[in-house]
Amino acid sequence: MNVKVFSFVIMSSIILSGCTTDPTMYRNVQQQQPTWQKVGVSQDDVNSALQRCRYDIGMANVSPEKENTLLTACLESKGYRYTNARLN
Repeated sequence: MNVKVFSFVIMSSIILSGCTTDPTMYRNVQQQQPTWQKVGVSQDDVNSALQRCRYDIGMANVSPEKENTLLTACLESKGYRYTNARLN
């Protein structure tokens, strides 16, 4: 009889301890997607610079294969970095 009571107490405490844990505790923290950033520059200004570089590349009539390389070079030359870390 004593073993049944002891087993019941142990099982009850294990079951109840599951109710006290935070369900978000074990979730994978989703990382922020990388974006173009520059210290002290708002996201609106970043978007403006990005569109300006895209416009300049479009006016140059370059091949689609080189567009991404030129876009990266254009933004990096203006001091922007492609990162998922918050620079602001």
